[in-house]
Amino acid sequence: MTSATPPPRLPLRARGRRRLRSLAALSKTRYWLLTRAIWLALAFFLVFAIDAVLIGWSTAYEVMIGIKSPAEVPAPVASWAVSLIGWLMIPAFVGGTAGYLVTRQIDARRTQSEADVAQALRRQARPSSSRRKGTR
Repeated sequence: MTSATPPPRLPLRARGRRRLRSLAALSKTRYWLLTRAIWLALAFFLVFAIDAVLIGWSTAYEVMIGIKSPAEVPAPVASWAVSLIGWLMIPAFVGGTAGYLVTRQIDARRTQSEADVAQALRRQARPSSSRRKGTR
């Protein structure tokens, strides 16, 4: 009986390619979070960190949530970027994610196809012959 030797380890580039291809097997939510949302979050944290270094962490947080005006701080240009991110991008990101998750849950619980529902609605909208006889 011979001892089996393990196969040689794949090069780093091949392992990375294999990992990227395997992302497609994830659910849409996880795929989006790992491929797109991570870059948005990193960009936001980079802008926030730059502003926080310039004006202070607590002041940057207050500008982001709207307690302080970006015009009232020592570095207004970076603060305007943080303010816009806090007022526009974060609610859009959270709302979009929540909307997608709610839609996914609704679709998972839907028992009838859209065609069946449309056909049933058309049947209900057509007057039946028995209703027409009684209305005269």
